[in-house]
Formats: sequence, structure tokens, C-alpha cells
Amino acid sequence: LLCDTPALLADTNGQQFWSQILACAVKIVISPDSHLTGVSAEDNDNDAEIGYDASFSLLHFAKRPAVDPFPEVQDAGASLAKSMQTICASHPGVFAPLIQQGLSVDPKLSAGFESLCQKSGVYLA
Repeated sequence: LLCDTPALLADTNGQQFWSQILACAVKIVISPDSHLTGVSAEDNDNDAEIGYDASFSLLHFAKRPAVDPFPEVQDAGASLAKSMQTICASHPGVFAPLIQQGLSVDPKLSAGFESLCQKSGVYLA
């Protein structure tokens, strides 16, 4: 969505939002804590058990199948980097300053985005 909404860049507020959204997306993608799959049923141990009921127990402890909302995206980081390459190539000189603006907030974001681009074989001009 970030690379498919050029109307967002029509004014300076939209450009600031775009830069902040990019920073958030990069933070999510490069975060070692992010699994991009959500919370599993095993991780939720806040439930208190009160008594025993066989049918309820079977349903309570049954695992839900993980549903991938974007099955065509195998690597979210590579997909983000390639989308950024495409949008930068289609609008030369427009997105480089916005990328720098969004990622300059945290040096880890900038370094992480650079390594993400290198891993994906992407060069942004």
C-alpha cells in the first residue's frame, strides 16, 4: 500500500505521513521480535481454567490454523525493498529525500533498510 498510493504525496502532510509509515514498516520488517504471523494459541496463557469439561477442553486446546493474508509474499523485507525500487525508478528524485527523512529518526532503521536492500539486491537511486 505504501508504494501504491502516490496520491498521498500530493501535499507536505501526506509526505510526512508517508515517511513515518515507511519508518514503521521498516521497523516491523527488520525487528528480530517480529514474526509477521501474529500471536499463536500457545503464546496466550492468560486464560484461567475452571473445572473440566471434555468437549470444552478439546475445543479450548485445539490449534487454529495459521492464515497467511498474503500468501504470494514469501519475504516481506525483500518485497518492501523491491517495491521501493520500483517506485523510486518511476519517480526519480522524489522518493530518495522522503526515505532519508523517514529513516533519519533512528540510525538502526537506516542501517537495517540498507542491509535489507543489499540482501534483496536492490539499489535505490
